[in-house]
Amino acid sequence: MDYPRPNPSFRLQLTRKSPLLGHRTTDTLPDKTDVTIIGSGLSGAATAYFLLTAGPEDRRPRSVTLLEAREACDGATARNGGHCRPDCYRGASDSIYADFGQEQALKIIQNEMDTLNLVEEIIAKEGIDCDFWRAFSYGAPPQTLSPHLTLNLGIVTPILDPTQARETTRCQAALAAYKCPAGALFPRKLVLHLLGLCAEKYGMNLQTRTPVRRVVPRISSAGGWRVETDRGTVETETVVYATNAYTATLLPEFVGHIWPFKGQCAAVVPPEAYAGPNMFRETYGLAPGDYLIQRPTDGVIILGGRRRSVPVERLLSNTDDAHVDPQRMEALKKALPRYFAGWGEDSGLAVGEGLVHAWTDIPYVGELHDKPGAFICAGHHGHGMARVMTCARGLATLIQGGSWESTGLPECFRPTRERLARSRQVATHNIGKQEVIAEA
Repeated sequence: MDYPRPNPSFRLQLTRKSPLLGHRTTDTLPDKTDVTIIGSGLSGAATAYFLLTAGPEDRRPRSVTLLEAREACDGATARNGGHCRPDCYRGASDSIYADFGQEQALKIIQNEMDTLNLVEEIIAKEGIDCDFWRAFSYGAPPQTLSPHLTLNLGIVTPILDPTQARETTRCQAALAAYKCPAGALFPRKLVLHLLGLCAEKYGMNLQTRTPVRRVVPRISSAGGWRVETDRGTVETETVVYATNAYTATLLPEFVGHIWPFKGQCAAVVPPEAYAGPNMFRETYGLAPGDYLIQRPTDGVIILGGRRRSVPVERLLSNTDDAHVDPQRMEALKKALPRYFAGWGEDSGLAVGEGLVHAWTDIPYVGELHDKPGAFICAGHHGHGMARVMTCARGLATLIQGGSWESTGLPECFRPTRERLARSRQVATHNIGKQEVIAEA
């Protein structure tokens, strides 16, 4: 069984002044609470935020406790590149389209556009300083494209002339490109602000360094759950699993459905040709799994991907986010000079980072069948920045007694009995020339 392991993170190092470092609202755990959320990444923080600020006041929980095994926001959210980019053509046109049909594919596209807009709205509403900027993203031509989906919706703009594609993107080998809406931000700054707001203004009890070991039904005619930790037990009416890659540790029924999957990204100091007035003004989705953003505050480039550079067996079921893979790091170092003209021989690599996310075709969001009062928001396919905010808002709506229809989420996100009955066999995901088996 895998549990989160303490280790420093690049994002953690840049936010050491946070007052939430080692934070525990109370010295001891509360005996009882209305809602207990496990995990303090974007899923857990956003769910708490919407539970405490949205919906009818009489349906908001009186008490919310959030338990985190490590530091506040010290998992995958603290390690990802912050690319909030709706996958407007590739994801909707391959396995999702094949498995769930055009209607659900279109709803997923719309959901990801809604997420980008909601992220921007919340940041503006709460005055969150998290380096957010709205942009467009240039994407490489996809292996498969469904013109009757996003092109006809006007979301994706094709650039099919090779000369124009190279001049527009600065990618020296580009033959075509696709332009779609996107955003970028510093994920940990966003989450720390939400957590601080929930704790200081709305009374949430935040307990860091408190790993959850087991969740069992409460022996009571009223139902509920006992959340067992190294520091004691919390009795709760509702439990929310925002546990991403570690979900199957606490929910064995998700073994084979949500897979831990190790990604990797690097912070890169660019040469003069891509610094100052020459900085990138857009984000990039390059080869399958590769992405690039350039932080507006300091010009540092965050580059992620290079999944094809190592055997897939080293990535799947790997929850070690304390170490980087040297082979993959070398591939990241060589990527930018190959993509972009005038880069030079040295990529100026500053620091690399391991990243664990949950690999599945589409997320699981909603109440768990046969477990009243137990909810999940996990398995975002390494694509959480483009999905989590609306999923968390929808989950809060469900916890407050709303209907699925009122969440506005695609129906295929629900963790139904039928989805969990389909074991390890449905979809394959291309990672370069490799494939990963995952449940859809």
